[in-house]
Amino acid sequence: MSYLTQIKAILVASIFLGFVLIPACIVALPFPLRYRLKLVSPAWGIFSRNFLRFGCNAKLDILEDHRSEEFKGVPAYGLYIANHQSFIDIPLMATTYAIPPIMKKEVLYIPVFGWLAWASGAMAVSRSQTNSRKKVFSMARNRLNKEKMAVQVYPEGTRSLDGHPKSFEHIKKTLMVVAYTDKIPVIPTSLYGTRGVLTKKGTIKPNRHLGIIVHKEIHPENFATVDEFCMACWNKVIEGYDRMRDQLGPLNESLS
Repeated sequence: MSYLTQIKAILVASIFLGFVLIPACIVALPFPLRYRLKLVSPAWGIFSRNFLRFGCNAKLDILEDHRSEEFKGVPAYGLYIANHQSFIDIPLMATTYAIPPIMKKEVLYIPVFGWLAWASGAMAVSRSQTNSRKKVFSMARNRLNKEKMAVQVYPEGTRSLDGHPKSFEHIKKTLMVVAYTDKIPVIPTSLYGTRGVLTKKGTIKPNRHLGIIVHKEIHPENFATVDEFCMACWNKVIEGYDRMRDQLGPLNESLS
């Protein structure tokens, strides 16, 4: 049964990659990113919803989007932050929005997906190289300020080992500080269940229950200090995760 599950996941991914996502990225590639996203964002949504439902046999139990209408356009605007549990975070988020993320450089070397990420505007960073981190930071700030487009980042840096979002003291706040300084709204996103979709060997574990809550945008002008602002943003991520965990059950997060 497990073997058949892996074959099914590969087939579903191949079909929607070959007939939806790859063609959209090829057509969009010659255009500037702002217009490229108008083509690739819907394609990511179609791929992700079908891959999770039919490829992973996962059920999206909770899907909430509390953003104001002006933040739901393509391309979207603002700094999007989320907790990080698994590679499955990407398709789960894409069921609601497809924001070019900051990701580790190694993802670019994954066949097909690395090219798709690059074509979709993702910014790759080498964590061990200071120059790479500075370059990506400058690109992200320019995209937020000058281009008035969105950037998505995982403040935890790496995937949480126990599934629960890291405490405020252990996250990277650099871009949230920029958001506060430059008066850029932050949109917190809570993800739940993705850690249980992939086993430790990287195979699909079916029948997982997933949830995503996109919280209402948080404006820096409403906070007296940068610490208050950053803490309010991250607390929303944790609050949404805890609520979904209570509703869907902690066993859903287990790995095998």
